[in-house]
Amino acid sequence: MSDHPTDDSRGAEPTPKRRSPARSRTSVRGGAAGPRTVLRRARLAIVDGLSRPTDVYVRGGVVEGFDLGGAVDLELDAREQLVTPAFVDLHAHLRDPGQEVKEDLASGLAAAAAGGFGTVISMANTTPAVDDPGLVADLIRRAELVGQARLRPAATVTAGMRGERLTDFAALQAAGAVMLTDDGLPLADTNLMRRACEYAAELGLVIQTHSEEPRLRANGVMNEGRVSRELGLPGNTASAETIMVFRDTEIARLTGARVHIAHVSCERAMRVAEWQRANGAPITIEVTPQHLTLTDEALRTFDPVFKVAPPLRTSTDVAHLREALRRGAVDNIGTDHAPHTLAEKERDLLEAPFGIANLEVTFALLYTRLVLTGELPLTCLLHLLQGGPASVMGWQAPTLTPGAPADLTVIDLEGERPVQGRSFKSKAKHNPWEGEPLSGWPRLTLVRGNVCYDREGG
Repeated sequence: MSDHPTDDSRGAEPTPKRRSPARSRTSVRGGAAGPRTVLRRARLAIVDGLSRPTDVYVRGGVVEGFDLGGAVDLELDAREQLVTPAFVDLHAHLRDPGQEVKEDLASGLAAAAAGGFGTVISMANTTPAVDDPGLVADLIRRAELVGQARLRPAATVTAGMRGERLTDFAALQAAGAVMLTDDGLPLADTNLMRRACEYAAELGLVIQTHSEEPRLRANGVMNEGRVSRELGLPGNTASAETIMVFRDTEIARLTGARVHIAHVSCERAMRVAEWQRANGAPITIEVTPQHLTLTDEALRTFDPVFKVAPPLRTSTDVAHLREALRRGAVDNIGTDHAPHTLAEKERDLLEAPFGIANLEVTFALLYTRLVLTGELPLTCLLHLLQGGPASVMGWQAPTLTPGAPADLTVIDLEGERPVQGRSFKSKAKHNPWEGEPLSGWPRLTLVRGNVCYDREGG
């Protein structure tokens, strides 16, 4: 798909040469080929750590090269911090259109940039659902006006997400939809799922699932197990997810469709997905930050901030998902950013909506919990947020190769600060990690070569 933000580049990055550091944010002079920016003293991720300080040049919205010298319009001091391609999120609920009290394009895409994301795929379970080409085109048009992270909309599999009639996939794709999903609701009709996959396979579109067997899931508000029984709360069994993952992956094998298994949360579902892929199913697998860092024990507080679908599982499940990351069984980490109003999240646990808002905390959380603890190399985490999601979509991987789009983020790997929801760009200020000290916070994000987020500059 040629319109993807990470259209590639050719060749390897040149060997960086050291140049003298320069002041930050200094206007120098314009260039004939478009505005020219330099990130001074950047350090790039390499196999065995970080490179020596390097000046990264950006011109006209693309990476120009390294240590080139010459006049620039803007100098940004990277302070010997990590400069890396901006992240790609395949799974974000931006609530626009119709639910703007929870989030809108401006707040959601600003939150994405603050989290180091240069591209997000917006989910289609809005009001109305994104089931019409005109809605897709309007989202793209309005997102361009916002000028933050790039938006790539998903559209629904079924009209109105009612699970009864397929949408016009070809028309939605022509309007700019890059994925089809009824995420938030499982597609219960197995024959309809088969027809959807056959149609999507013809067009080369990805179908993302919400794999939970609806009748078995029932009215569960948390993982069914010891904790739910002790609390007397209705449980959602891991079998509901595992059964539907088997069905969805089997239909992918049958039809040849590119099916993306979203937010895998439990060990058994992960084992089924891996087995199916090993036996020819053309599937990809996603996990989320919450299912990698939280367990059902958190629900002992009865705080709905921990209520999410699929639910937080056991420590055994979390350990297995982390091990799957290390083995390379997982294709991407998707945020499943799902903002709600504080009033909604302060309802009784049985009545509060499912969802966790996390775009701005994802990298810092996973860097602190997984990389700094030695569980996962930094290069693996970066891949799961960059090349991994791009590969799921059939897009070129984000790179810093000259000619690549200048979607970059600068990350402070050493400084530590607590999670402070009140400072989030998202309208959802509440989160499960409030107050936790984390390292690895994005400090600057550029999209198309323009500064979209500057933690210190506003």
